[in-house]
Amino acid sequence: MRKFYKILMLFSITMLMSFTSSKDCGILRDNIFTYRNAKKEVVVVFKGDDYIEYHNDQEHFIKADILWLSDCEYYLIIRKSTLPNFPFKMGTKTHIIVNKVRGKKVYYTTTLGGKSWEGRLTKAKKDKYNFD
Repeated sequence: MRKFYKILMLFSITMLMSFTSSKDCGILRDNIFTYRNAKKEVVVVFKGDDYIEYHNDQEHFIKADILWLSDCEYYLIIRKSTLPNFPFKMGTKTHIIVNKVRGKKVYYTTTLGGKSWEGRLTKAKKDKYNFD
């Protein structure tokens, strides 16, 4: 009977592990995502080594270069912004680590100036946006 419980426990652990989120960070490359900032949708475009965030219904943007360390870790180096009151200087470097990918959602941690915060991107339908 004891062996049965051990096998059952091993089976249960294996099943739980199969339902955990994957970390297939390749989803970021050449895709479009959204996130919410102050109840407004922000559109994020990853294209090669370029990163663009569109704010205020695409009226303003932040452009950055991506320095990929791996599919799950990269730096963003800010090169241009039209966002009013943007608090960072051009050339500012932020470090991003993807914590997990679950379906269309990417959970990450950003570090800048010794401070870190967590965020979430949601993959958007490419046909909803035209950024070619």
